[in-house]
Amino acid sequence: MTLPRSPDADRRSDWITGRASLDALAIFAVITICVFIAVNIGGHGKLSSIASIDSAPYTGSSIFGSWFRFDGRWYDIIANRGYYWAGPDVQSPVAYFPAYPMVLRVLHDITGVSVRLLGSLVTIACGAATSVLLLRWCRDRVDAITARAALITLLVYPYAFYFMGAVYADALFAVLVIGAFLLLDHDHPIWAGVLGALATATRPTGIAVVIGLVAVVLAKREVITRVAGRTVISLRNLRRGDFGVLLSLGGLIAYMTYLGARFYAPLAFEEVQKAPGWDQGGGPRTWLKITWFQQIKHFPGWTLSWIQRGDDATFQKVQYASTVILQGALILGFLLLAWQVWKRLGWGYGLYSFALLAIPLVGTKDFQGAGRYLMAAFPCFLVLAMVLSPRPVLRWAWWGLSAAILLLWAFAFGRGYYLA
Repeated sequence: MTLPRSPDADRRSDWITGRASLDALAIFAVITICVFIAVNIGGHGKLSSIASIDSAPYTGSSIFGSWFRFDGRWYDIIANRGYYWAGPDVQSPVAYFPAYPMVLRVLHDITGVSVRLLGSLVTIACGAATSVLLLRWCRDRVDAITARAALITLLVYPYAFYFMGAVYADALFAVLVIGAFLLLDHDHPIWAGVLGALATATRPTGIAVVIGLVAVVLAKREVITRVAGRTVISLRNLRRGDFGVLLSLGGLIAYMTYLGARFYAPLAFEEVQKAPGWDQGGGPRTWLKITWFQQIKHFPGWTLSWIQRGDDATFQKVQYASTVILQGALILGFLLLAWQVWKRLGWGYGLYSFALLAIPLVGTKDFQGAGRYLMAAFPCFLVLAMVLSPRPVLRWAWWGLSAAILLLWAFAFGRGYYLA
């Protein structure tokens, strides 16, 4: 069972006047400006030798060019040239879901603005919308102070720069996910399913959204309850419109249908993960995180070697190892938070959080990318804020440390180091 909505008298007046939305946008703007400066300082220095960049200038590249890194090039290819598939042993754009590059393509066709610049602008717009929707979702459950704390906790999260200009799909995914759950909370399951479908067309982690929407509907209608120590299932509690959440499968099914019709490989996005350079194929080595433990094993030696020699190649090993070790630690911490979500916010949101965490737990060899995936675990940020809010010293210490890593990671991203 989810928490009841806050009875605070000022909650409704906040939304009538729009003050809460302005608060969210102001918080997002302040943090984004700081992160923007860090990325651009990094991008205007000596770039890392592993930087995945495109030096060709475009309108706005002097300001936004440092945000165009790594996966951004794949989205640029999809938006401008479409998909191609060269088999599971060659990297190709089929690994990237279509919603984000389709938005960029449509906007490019309308405006003529570079896809790369549009990528940053769309990310910033979605990050701002995510901030507004998250604060709204939190205010339905907790007081204003805790809700703002949850928003700040998300926006100073070490990987939150992916909400602030990076040409990646994570900000679009987050706004669709939170919007879907917010609509479901307010008894609009069909529209929730529509936004869920857009989310499953945005990232492969969207399958967690399907699981979460179904779970929240079942919890909301009290379909599964415990009575006298027995589990009772009452399907008649469901309303006809509740089945609208199943529309959320639409995005995934549509993309698989496209891949099947064009390349005869409906699971091409999964098969291509094992391509050299990505090396994310399934199997015991991936499931048991052998590569991650090897990074931990070699990290002290690489660090000592770098201190002694100061060469860039060794530094890149240290940098990569530190990021995947941090992301593995974050996964472990978020598992604890997901359990608290289950207890405090209800088993529906708890199941969504666990489902989202299960994807990097099973599908990545060393947790690389998990830092970004966790930004969609928005209920976890609320329960973390619920822990931090009554403890101001701990809260400011957490925000300070997290913000310091965020700015460091933003600088490194601009410099061209692969972080997630």
